[in-house]
Amino acid sequence: MSEKLLLVFLLVLLKLLGTAESCSCSSTLCNCYNQSLTSVPQDLPTNITNLDLGINLLTTLSQSDFSRYRSLEDLYLDRNSISTINSQAFYYLSNVTIMWFNDNRVAILRADMFTGLGNLRSLILFSNDISDIQAGTFSPTPRLISLSLQSNKLTHLRSDMFTGLGNLQTLYLYDNGISNIQPGTFDPTPHLKSLYLNHNHIATIPSNLLGNLLQLDSLQLSNNNITSFPFEGLSKIQTIGTLYLDNNQMTTLPSVAYDILSSIFLVRIQDNPWQCDCRMFDFRLKMTGIYSFEYQVNCSQPDQLYGQMLKDINPENLMSGCEQPTIEKFGRDDNMLLVQGETLSLVCEASGIPTPDITVTLPSGLNATVESGGRVTVDVNGTITVRNTTAADAGLYVCTAENPVGS
Repeated sequence: MSEKLLLVFLLVLLKLLGTAESCSCSSTLCNCYNQSLTSVPQDLPTNITNLDLGINLLTTLSQSDFSRYRSLEDLYLDRNSISTINSQAFYYLSNVTIMWFNDNRVAILRADMFTGLGNLRSLILFSNDISDIQAGTFSPTPRLISLSLQSNKLTHLRSDMFTGLGNLQTLYLYDNGISNIQPGTFDPTPHLKSLYLNHNHIATIPSNLLGNLLQLDSLQLSNNNITSFPFEGLSKIQTIGTLYLDNNQMTTLPSVAYDILSSIFLVRIQDNPWQCDCRMFDFRLKMTGIYSFEYQVNCSQPDQLYGQMLKDINPENLMSGCEQPTIEKFGRDDNMLLVQGETLSLVCEASGIPTPDITVTLPSGLNATVESGGRVTVDVNGTITVRNTTAADAGLYVCTAENPVGS
């Protein structure tokens, strides 16, 4: 009796560790799917090209796990509990073209993680815990065409995250927690055709973010917190066919937006809190009713125009309620003498409807706005800050407040 129990125990242990008995194999494929394996079987045919290890109990991957299977082309590691991928774990898998790695527990993508995958075309990483992508992560995968990173925990996109992806065509980043995108983030991906950034927390799109994506066909930004979109950035992209900006926080559309939107086949801009005031005047003048997006601009403000379509409103009625800017205050809060190297603070308070944009002309003749960075910054509330002052900062400062009514 004890010998039978021991035999049963050994059989169960072998299955958990992973053996060929847990898998069904043909000449080129081994299916080890849903076998409660805790390690990669080491006695499978070495010439297989397809290995399915989905829905198991794997937690760690090492180089020795795959060193025997150098002919693999398709590798399925989805729906395990993998949290650790040791350095160069895929070193011997130079023939793999597609790898399914979704629904695991990887938190950080490292530069040594995908070494050896030089022929990889498609990498599926959705539904992990990925919160960071280290610089150089994708340098070993220059042939990657499709990258799936949706449903992870990314919050910031840096300009070094996607280096090495010069052939990438499709990038899925929806359903993360992305709130900030650094300028230049997509410069390393000039062949990108489809970019999915919907269902995030993005509020601002850098003006030059799309400047290098001259082959872009589909851009999806639905369900974010975007307040304005740099339509001018699409003017050089002749291939754009789909643009989704619905369910955001956009309030106005500049005149140039009409020209861009009318050149795109599929546009979604509905469910934004559009404010039908003087800022929409030039856009309204261009409306003819022949494009579907014209029927998607429903007014949220002002109250007397609530629920009406912009295209149905007399353009003259958009001017009511707008006021030309007035500068109420411009100067320093104190008159204390500044020493070189200290910080100069100025305040330019302006009123007007809609709220005017502030531009400050410096003694050098250069202009600073809320989009400026570096040593001189302008806050949205009109506070101008000059850090590390020098003798060149002495002189006349001019504050200009401007809105669609005037300046």
